[in-house]
Amino acid sequence: MAQLEAGDPVLASYVADVTEDPDTLGVLLHGSRASGRHRNGSDYDLIRVVTQEAYDARRDQAALLKRVSLDDGSVADVLYQTPARIETYVTTLGWYTATYLGARVAFDRNGDIRPMLDRMRSEASRSARESTATAYDAYLNSFVRSMKSARRGDDLGRRLHAAESALALVRTLFGLESTWPPYHDALAAALPSIERAQGWPAGYLSMALSRLVGDADPSFQQELEDRVEHLMSSRGVAHEWGDDLEPLKALRFDSGGQ
Repeated sequence: MAQLEAGDPVLASYVADVTEDPDTLGVLLHGSRASGRHRNGSDYDLIRVVTQEAYDARRDQAALLKRVSLDDGSVADVLYQTPARIETYVTTLGWYTATYLGARVAFDRNGDIRPMLDRMRSEASRSARESTATAYDAYLNSFVRSMKSARRGDDLGRRLHAAESALALVRTLFGLESTWPPYHDALAAALPSIERAQGWPAGYLSMALSRLVGDADPSFQQELEDRVEHLMSSRGVAHEWGDDLEPLKALRFDSGGQ
């Protein structure tokens, strides 16, 4: 897990204050400031790791989320957590996983937090890799349904299934690299490394995903599916659709997508 970079006196001041509290075991920075995507005035997104007793007291007061004014007038959104709760996230992965994988350790009193996050990263990589074939099948299923909708002239069905295919494709391509996908608002910054690893033209994946959730053009979907199928085959990931895909790949559509 990456160390917190020096040179942020505002965060350093907050950390210095909270380390005087013996119930505070650690501080994690996540969100835009952790990834370097922040703008002037962006909030600090923090996870303050405390003892179970301190957590229980705050929970009883409905104070597990707190907005704190920092030295320069900016705001920190602070979520309180415990080591035990974070430990459950190591093997029980979910929507929150990307938060912790992108977090940076600002304070770790006993040296226990970094190893937990490292284990979470390892488990997330394993899970993403093992789920690749399932995600690929979900991508192809959505592609098939979008093509069938296009053939029937069902514009809404075509677009919705194409959007579903975009989500499955993200999981497929990241899983191929044993990588847990980031949140959607951090995806654009993560795609270039996937493109380099898999031989996509620079900028292609961002364009392709935008088209899937945008115009959902069926002819483009066919082009993309062909590229994906060749990539997966080259990596030894075969689909189980047999020849069922071929008639839908061979369909021809006019410029209106019908």
